[in-house]
Amino acid sequence: MDLTKISHNINLIKLDNARWLGYASQLIEGSTVSKEGIPTYRDECIPCQWLYDHSDEVSRFYKKLDKSEIDLFHFDIMDQVEILRYDLHEKYLQIFKTYLPKMNNSFFAFLFRSSKHLSEYDHIDAKRQYREMKQIVEELDEKLDYLEQSIYQLCKLNIA
Repeated sequence: MDLTKISHNINLIKLDNARWLGYASQLIEGSTVSKEGIPTYRDECIPCQWLYDHSDEVSRFYKKLDKSEIDLFHFDIMDQVEILRYDLHEKYLQIFKTYLPKMNNSFFAFLFRSSKHLSEYDHIDAKRQYREMKQIVEELDEKLDYLEQSIYQLCKLNIA
């Protein structure tokens, strides 16, 4: 495994996490987001694609660990990351839907929308979703750090 490439990709995922948090914050504050802020499906998401492409490869290396090394690693780390990334997509989609209830509206209708039509409950719920999204990002970034450290340890042990 190429540790430099993996570290680079993990950092890109973290930046992407922060980017989605930024889009959610913009929506809640009443600002518009760029076209890139429109929710994507997980299969269209580049960080998710990287995770899916490399999960089998990482799992194979985990299976090579000696029993004395097993306590250093969690075998389900890729699954945990995948689940958190899914949750991140879902939370952002819920916030986005709050500010654009009909997903069939055009992007231009979204750009020129007015938040005056939203109830106070909608804003409170969006803020709650944002706090949950922020917690997911924090946990996801911790898991990604752990994954990177684990892979580094695998490389150091000449397993990867």
